[in-house]
Amino acid sequence: MKKHECFLGAIAATALTLLSIGAGFAADWAGTYVTSDTKGNEFTITLGKDGAARGEKEGHVLEGSWAQDGESALIKWTTGWATKISLDGDAYQKTAYRPGTPVTDEGGKATPAKKVD
Repeated sequence: MKKHECFLGAIAATALTLLSIGAGFAADWAGTYVTSDTKGNEFTITLGKDGAARGEKEGHVLEGSWAQDGESALIKWTTGWATKISLDGDAYQKTAYRPGTPVTDEGGKATPAKKVD
């Protein structure tokens, strides 16, 4: 094999490894979380491996999509609200953002969350 062919093969292998690591991390967010909404009512959030998000609170069903955002999962609901689930040490935290509010760590109301599935 020529040197450039070996080099290209090494680059391709590295790229595939990085992509699989990123995909594995994103898949770690998939599952069901129990938390509370901004009024203190129980709120269940399910993140699908396909990027779909589903929420249930007080008999209402929410739908949206989610994606990895740094070291958090960012959910964008069809209602305009956004939710960020973050891992702080060994505990999850959910932060809610009203429609039109910038999604920043300081801008929302944070509550504990528990991953149950």
